Amino acid sequence: MFGFKRVKKEIKVQGMHCGHCASRVENALKSIDGVKSVKIDLSSGAVTILSSAVLDDEKIKAVVTEAGFEVV
Repeated sequence: MFGFKRVKKEIKVQGMHCGHCASRVENALKSIDGVKSVKIDLSSGAVTILSSAVLDDEKIKAVVTEAGFEVV
């Protein structure tokens, strides 16, 4: 199959309480080069990131923290 290699990363984010919070986290993560999609389960804080390359954990943590939330 042609196209991008998909890399799946799952993290847990603390502090999201509403759709606006989830949107901030989603937009922050989508700003990272290679991120193709972000799926957030607001009730559990679970975040699934699909990317075209392996992502740096520190970069993920930094953008989430900058958005005002915490990776746990």
